[in-house]
Amino acid sequence: MRTHICSSVAVAATLLSVYACSDGNLEEGARDESSIPIGSALAVAGRGATVAFIEHEAENAVTNGTVLAKNRSAGTLAGEASGRRAVTLSGQGQYVEFTLTAPANSIDVRYSLPDSSAGTGIDAKLGLYIDGVKDRDLDLTSRYGWYYGSYPFTNRPGDGKAHHFYDETRALLGRTLPAGTKVKLQVGPGNDAPSYTIDLADFEQVGAAGTRPANSLSVTEYGATANDATDDANAFDAAVSAARTQGKEVWIPSGVFMIGHHITVNQVTIRGAGAWYSELRGNRAGIFGLGEPPSCDVGGTRGSTSSNVKLYDFAIIGEVKERVDCDQANGIGGALGGGSEIARLWIQHTKVGLWLDGPFDGLTIRDNRILDQTADGLNLHQGVSHVTVTNNFWRNLGDDGLAMWSEYNADHDNVFSFNTVIAPILANGIAIYGGYGNSVTDNVIADNQDQGGAIHVANRFSAVALSGTTTIARNTAIRCGVLDSNWNFGVGALWFDGRESGLNGTINVSDTDLVDNNYEAIQFIDNPANDVHFSNVRIQGAGTFALQLQANGRATFSNVVATNIGRAGMYNCMGSGAFTIVDQGGNSGWSTSYCGSWPTPIYDGDNGGSDAGTDSGTDTGTDSGGNPTGNLALNRPVAASSSLGNYPASNAVDGNQNTYWESTNNSFPQTLTVDLGTNRSVNRVVLKLPAANWGTRTQTLSVLGSTDNSNYTTLLSSRGVVFDPASNNTATLTFPASSQRYIRLQITANTGWPAGQCSEFEVYSP
Repeated sequence: MRTHICSSVAVAATLLSVYACSDGNLEEGARDESSIPIGSALAVAGRGATVAFIEHEAENAVTNGTVLAKNRSAGTLAGEASGRRAVTLSGQGQYVEFTLTAPANSIDVRYSLPDSSAGTGIDAKLGLYIDGVKDRDLDLTSRYGWYYGSYPFTNRPGDGKAHHFYDETRALLGRTLPAGTKVKLQVGPGNDAPSYTIDLADFEQVGAAGTRPANSLSVTEYGATANDATDDANAFDAAVSAARTQGKEVWIPSGVFMIGHHITVNQVTIRGAGAWYSELRGNRAGIFGLGEPPSCDVGGTRGSTSSNVKLYDFAIIGEVKERVDCDQANGIGGALGGGSEIARLWIQHTKVGLWLDGPFDGLTIRDNRILDQTADGLNLHQGVSHVTVTNNFWRNLGDDGLAMWSEYNADHDNVFSFNTVIAPILANGIAIYGGYGNSVTDNVIADNQDQGGAIHVANRFSAVALSGTTTIARNTAIRCGVLDSNWNFGVGALWFDGRESGLNGTINVSDTDLVDNNYEAIQFIDNPANDVHFSNVRIQGAGTFALQLQANGRATFSNVVATNIGRAGMYNCMGSGAFTIVDQGGNSGWSTSYCGSWPTPIYDGDNGGSDAGTDSGTDTGTDSGGNPTGNLALNRPVAASSSLGNYPASNAVDGNQNTYWESTNNSFPQTLTVDLGTNRSVNRVVLKLPAANWGTRTQTLSVLGSTDNSNYTTLLSSRGVVFDPASNNTATLTFPASSQRYIRLQITANTGWPAGQCSEFEVYSP
């Protein structure tokens, strides 16, 4: 069954470091290398950031709003949502209700409001109810979202191409809510936005505010005043200067401090009471090392570099509402080397979370949360070396999530590890532009939007050309790679681009999972890459191709296995010999080749009729109440009476006919039960077994229903159901419509194997 995984307990002032939880999508037991869960980016064991919150997706919650069909197109509310689905509330009384799976005293909601006609956004409130009692109204806004036109984008709706719709709002609840508490977001009196689209809510048990350390100087001692409109930047400057002179730390107590200009730091520690408690706010709020470039700087070698700077436990909340590329309106900037460290910060509404200009050497960036940026999440720019960026959470970035850009000087020997990157609106989850000796390891990237993929290695943007060895290992990409709005063909989830020169360095790609790719999984384009090595790469679903070759080159492939490919194994219109594939054994699923016009992708199991492409027949709309009318069981919680090894119950509702649930052997009866989340009128189930290499078999089974998971009635009496490869191993069972929340499949015999088996358990309304 799908389960909630947690370890340890959050401590004061931590953002990401010790409370590892994911909501409802992680398989029990050891990670099955052959079947990574297709769902939340937080559900991949052993990869990505360890986070302090539990994520609840709105489409999996109880709701009477409109569940948006899955959509892979950029510029759509569903397409920009985590998991490509969300819920829209568009009238009084409509709600999304989450049930807590662990104690929490805070909420962070990812949502979208409509824009104003002028493109400047609107403000609105939305009711927060706890166990049916109104707690407060949450303040929402669309002032930081909604961009239009082509890069670098405007706030003018008339320019078309609307995108970057979502924002987040957070609140401390003032008390701890126990597991089982029902938290509802509901449109009520005074909640007058035209609509509210809810993507998800993160619930966290935030520790108490930290206390002032010994040997510190408080910014309030130098004139800063919390929770008012006065500019505290000069007071911060004075405290920083005094602390460096006296060898002390700078202390930021709880409260909101308005910052009118960047605070420049060198050889100093700044510490707050926690990222939920100490906030720096303002259009220019930010902490910068020495060597900050002026606005519209044309580049080149910087001068001074800060060293031994430590930034801990506070939030930077900017006021950036438009993208101006030459404006240094970033959360962290300048040059910060020499053993500097940035940890447990919350950075939101700045242009770039961290834009760091080299050359400099030696920095650690860890355990931070970076949200809702106008441009990149992080960029290591020109000659940055020996930087470790690890265990950070990034969501809703306006450009590359994480980038190393070797403009003018080569970035080298940097590491991006154990990061989670969700919904970069433009470009890539992680990008390496030139340089040498850099590594991208143990990361998870999901749901990028336009002109990019999950991981990108390229000679672009006047970068010092790639050389040496680049390592890409143990990463997972989910629903990545897009239809490029300029090229009008797909970009790979993992792609290599010799735009300005050939990729002459060695690139090693190992132990990598490319899951539910929107177009091709791997792409080569422009000038050649001649020294690329793939080993133990699992391609699990692609709308078009496993491999798209648009450049000459050479690569070795060992244990590269592709399944569920929409169109063909390879796209190659260059002729034989242009790209040399060295088969080192263990490869399968991508030997077929195609050359022709760009095909529409085919997805297996998408629950979304407006998808950018064609799916396998499980399209859905909504009924008059806004409820889904397609496969109601897709990605819903599911339980089995038993499961064998690597064949868990969740495989039966993941939309992938090639994965399946299997019970223990020789132990009938066996049951498979799906929770639809609320009572729904149902009259049909569709059962599937894997279509490839599975012979005909008959399973004796019945279908039961319940409203409370306790008292079950028979919807379809026991009978033999034939699964025949000639009919795609699919069986459709109909019965009189009735209102049920829990649908149970009970299996008492199987002629093909002494166990219950099911690869897809689909449930439909009349």
